[in-house]
Amino acid sequence: MIDFDPDQLTTGLIQVDVNGSTVAFNRAAAGLFEARPDALLDRPLSTLSPALDRLRQHAQRSDTPLKVSEAQILPHGPVLDLFVRAEAGYCWFELHPVTERLRQRERAERADREQSITLLARRLAHELRNPLAGVRGAAQLIDQGSDREAARRHAQMIQREVDRITALIDHVAEERQVQLGRLNPHRVLEDAIELVQAESGGRLSVRRHFDPSIPEQKADEGRLHQLFLNLLRNSVQAGAQHLTVRSRIEHDSAWVDPPARHAIRIDIDDDGEGVPKTLRDRLFLPLVTGRDQGTGFGLAVVQQIARAHGGLVDYVALESGSRFTLRIPLIVTSATQATSVDVGPARSAAATAEDSLSGSCGE
Repeated sequence: MIDFDPDQLTTGLIQVDVNGSTVAFNRAAAGLFEARPDALLDRPLSTLSPALDRLRQHAQRSDTPLKVSEAQILPHGPVLDLFVRAEAGYCWFELHPVTERLRQRERAERADREQSITLLARRLAHELRNPLAGVRGAAQLIDQGSDREAARRHAQMIQREVDRITALIDHVAEERQVQLGRLNPHRVLEDAIELVQAESGGRLSVRRHFDPSIPEQKADEGRLHQLFLNLLRNSVQAGAQHLTVRSRIEHDSAWVDPPARHAIRIDIDDDGEGVPKTLRDRLFLPLVTGRDQGTGFGLAVVQQIARAHGGLVDYVALESGSRFTLRIPLIVTSATQATSVDVGPARSAAATAEDSLSGSCGE
């Protein structure tokens, strides 16, 4: 048993026995469950928080302390940092709310968004200036000339430049809602891989590690296909010759929008040139590109599609290359309800433990 007064602490503390029954709750921890400490004693932890119970099982198997950042142990509860330790037949949890840190991050992100809008307006004005100048010049040549063939070429030039302007505007103003339908995400991903490999002339090799337990999902097939194409083409344009694509279920993920609890995680690792450090913080903003001929919309569209599905795309620099990680909510369709509910327990102990941690601390 805990041999000091835990109610004097602002950190939440929970103690669980080897069978997963609660032994002790301090007031701070009970407050997270909106209950009195004595009402939470001698209860199976799995009925209070399945996420905590999975962490308990992993800690007891591995006999290694765990740290999980920014996790949700209750569907609508606060975001917490967790410390888990198994010792002498008991498991201890330390629960640290991170509300203030998240609030500060939100303020910083809001300031970044406001700044990005200003930068976007400036960059868009710069991008529009060149085609508009071309349109004006071509119109002047048509007005001053009498050669019908030259006039035809200048008219085609005007059409091309107007198309460029229209494409820029479409990229910025795209607000089409996702059209959800049942699909196999691996099939959509496979279609995109085959297309990019064909575009590369067979020079691109791709290793696939797909989780067969991922059930059919509800998603916009066309937009999801575009997301995968943009990510894969981005790797090829960065000089990648080898890709590794992994998929798995991430339990109790803090990266997807509520009320979703679990995420489908897809990692795309490449051996390309990577992203310059100066661009990493702005990588998913429109008109940000590290290539001379890049439009700066590819990754912005990727993030837009992910957010429209309630998910997120993240970037991590590898020792050699890049990793782009897509997380979208695991949405269970009526035809796959039983399959998806059983995914966690049916997987190996190592995979389940890895999933329980990755939902909050990422890479």
